[in-house]
Amino acid sequence: MARDLQRHIDKPNGMMANCASPPLQEIGAPSMPRSAYEAMTSSAESHGDDIDMHVMTYDQRCHGRSTFGGGEDHLSIEVLMRDFLDVLQYAKTELYPTSNFYVLGHSLGGAIVTRALSGNKSGLDRVSGVLLVDVVEGTAQLSLQHMKSFLKNRPNTFPEVKDAVVWFLRMGGMQNPDGAEVSVPPLLQQNPNTGLWEWRTDMHKMESVWDGWFTGLDEAFISLPCAKMLCTANAERLDKALTVAQMQGKFQFEVIGNGCGHYVMDDATLTIVAKVRRFVKRNEVLGQKVQLINRHLSGQMNNTTVPSNRM
Repeated sequence: MARDLQRHIDKPNGMMANCASPPLQEIGAPSMPRSAYEAMTSSAESHGDDIDMHVMTYDQRCHGRSTFGGGEDHLSIEVLMRDFLDVLQYAKTELYPTSNFYVLGHSLGGAIVTRALSGNKSGLDRVSGVLLVDVVEGTAQLSLQHMKSFLKNRPNTFPEVKDAVVWFLRMGGMQNPDGAEVSVPPLLQQNPNTGLWEWRTDMHKMESVWDGWFTGLDEAFISLPCAKMLCTANAERLDKALTVAQMQGKFQFEVIGNGCGHYVMDDATLTIVAKVRRFVKRNEVLGQKVQLINRHLSGQMNNTTVPSNRM
């Protein structure tokens, strides 16, 4: 998923997507953490994996540079779903119309992807598979009950960016210092008046829409009529509905383990990269085999002469 450089593509309504493309001079920052980018290449080379993959991400509303306009208090799941579907439509119709798309979402991102595609034929027609990373409806709903307390105890400002990195490693759920050094800085912005570093997004303003973010996630995920994989930090995070569905073989379930926390992409980058590549490659190869079988059967039917009825 990382053999090419990225280029910025301006999107309508102020959205921006970073898209991997055939060799071009790199412009701006990559669309994924450098550690993950390098891990993708390393994984492909070490396993002799020649499958051609590209990565495309977008600046989700109120998560990065798009926060400049505020809007945290209107961050409902419906708004986020619409943004995702708009980006998916643009990518599939304008950028890579002949490519197969596998969509991956972590935490809230997973809920957005799943619920946006659930029952949406046009959206489902554009994707070949869905991958969720450490998001389960029951566990997420329980976590939201403690969100107020978490935000109350979280520092509002930091003297230096490195202080925020240290806090994340001690209290924020990250385990890997290398991953934290890459992923934490973009979460902050410097106050020009005080010189202190503040959170880029005001999560307190989102309280009114928290409850709707994960409602119906399990059912929507289980019912998606496409290849599906769920990766969690540990097996204990599965709730009852997904446990039953997993035992029935309705989706592929992978546990990252190794003591990683919620930010599994940063804590166990190589592990999750390998699992993602295997999932995509297996489904791509399977799809190609099905196409060959269908062509073979179609050819046999066309070559078969049906004798006329005799009196």
